[in-house]
Amino acid sequence: MNALPVYILDKDPAVGEWILNQLREIAVEVMWMPTIADLLASSEERPPAVCLVALRPPVSQALALITELTQEPRFARSVFILMGPGQYKRAAFEAGADDYITTPPDVIELRKRVRLYLDRFELEQRVMAETRISQEIQALGEGPRREDLPPALAELADAPPMTLLEHMAGLMNAKDRIEGVLRFAGDAICLISPDGIVQYANPASERLLGQAMDCIVGRRIQWPPQSNNPMISRQIAQAVEDAETWRGDIQLTLDSGRTLETATTLTPVFTPDNTVSGFVLIQRDITQRRALETLKTNFLADAAMEMRTPVTNIKMRQYLLQQAPPDQHPMHLQSLERETERLSRLVEAMLELSRLDSGTVELNLEPIDLNRLVADVVVRYSPAAEDKGVTLALTRTEKPLETLVDTGQLSRAVGILVDNAIQYTPDAGHIEVHLGRETWTGGAFLTIQVKDTGMGIEDETLPHVFERFYRSERVRNSGIRGVGLGLAIASELVKRHNGHITAESKVNAGSTFTIWLQTQNEK
Repeated sequence: MNALPVYILDKDPAVGEWILNQLREIAVEVMWMPTIADLLASSEERPPAVCLVALRPPVSQALALITELTQEPRFARSVFILMGPGQYKRAAFEAGADDYITTPPDVIELRKRVRLYLDRFELEQRVMAETRISQEIQALGEGPRREDLPPALAELADAPPMTLLEHMAGLMNAKDRIEGVLRFAGDAICLISPDGIVQYANPASERLLGQAMDCIVGRRIQWPPQSNNPMISRQIAQAVEDAETWRGDIQLTLDSGRTLETATTLTPVFTPDNTVSGFVLIQRDITQRRALETLKTNFLADAAMEMRTPVTNIKMRQYLLQQAPPDQHPMHLQSLERETERLSRLVEAMLELSRLDSGTVELNLEPIDLNRLVADVVVRYSPAAEDKGVTLALTRTEKPLETLVDTGQLSRAVGILVDNAIQYTPDAGHIEVHLGRETWTGGAFLTIQVKDTGMGIEDETLPHVFERFYRSERVRNSGIRGVGLGLAIASELVKRHNGHITAESKVNAGSTFTIWLQTQNEK
């Protein structure tokens, strides 16, 4: 029975492509729709089982649209999952959404939610099919006469009418319970024959391996399972030979070439005469967990490096201050002030995210011309750009861009983008800060764009640039200072203004970061 597809409704092609790739890796049939018209056209013949909708400004119009879509007859059985900032979760459910995922979405949680609804949809189809078959059987009539039945069946025929049905229902319920456990288990579970042939695989195995069930069951796998660590491979082989349980981590390379880290358990299955009839192989994808561990390790290393340099300089200047004559004290005191400020900025960045998460930072909105706000930021960072040998230019609008914002918070967000552009742009490079008005699907916006001619960002890295503590290996190896907090802070500050930031980039050709603010706050 073919499951209906998953549709993604999002005007941003970069985000749509990223979600598309994440779901395709778990063998989900998924399509990206940039507009409502595309969604409606595709749903004429194939309404989706699940529809993922990115909540974009203006939020009120987007929620009204969800209310209309959920009332469409074609979407009667479709599940609508909205994705957006946590502050709109309640409003999304009130508008008719079936589920809500806070952005930026966690990959594991995204896949888990979609797979849960697809499995539920498939289960509903199966129940409907079995009910229809039961009705057809009942419609066949009373069946053969008692005297034509074998003795054993004749005795059953004398039993109360519901006894046989109840017995069959009990068996079916027990079977369904076992199947339900295997079907909805988060871990991949396979039954392997003693010679390495897959005899059974649950749906999680499809998601882990990225292959259809038909391609898994009946296939001979490498047996015993191998690891890139020869010692672990020997331990697994010994456990199989001795018919013992083995637990550990294995790096799994898929047919697509993608590598997964899996927590693996291999347990023998015995027959009543104590003969090994096969092995149960249970695998859990811990790639994301390992990535987070790497992220944590890299952050600690980067933070230690960022803190070590100013601390070392402070200690050195302190010693020199004690040894130097009084006329040299001002020079050493200035150096101490710079290094203390550098250390303070690092600690403040860590505390700033904590305050934003806790909700203790209030938004003090006031009317201001964005031209003036951004000009102040450009003036503040001009000396740093000049020291780097980078030109920093500002293009304003002819008319004022008056809107309601928290001046301090928005200035901080713009400053982070400008500071990043200076850091990642080489000598003789150029940075252009541009203000304007843009019409986008869903409404009109005021924009602040920071465009540089720097080192650029790789395609695979771009979806992660606003994640906390994230720094690509290319950046970490470049020697550029940082701990991966700046863009995460900027994104949070802009979200507090009901706006968002987009990023476009090409390696060695520069990057463009754009802040989008709704015009509904415009004065």
